[in-house]
Amino acid sequence: MHDINPYDYFVDVLQRVVQHPASKVPELTPKLWKQLFAAKPLRSDLYVRTA
Repeated sequence: MHDINPYDYFVDVLQRVVQHPASKVPELTPKLWKQLFAAKPLRSDLYVRTA
């Protein structure tokens, strides 16, 4: 619906939610997450970049 990779979204949000202020939780919804964080999502330690 928001044209985001579900895996990237969930990995990022699950890491970010621990330190994200409660007053800014709406930023973690898919629509706002795409605008604010999709360009540089947090990655899992298991993420391997292929070049």
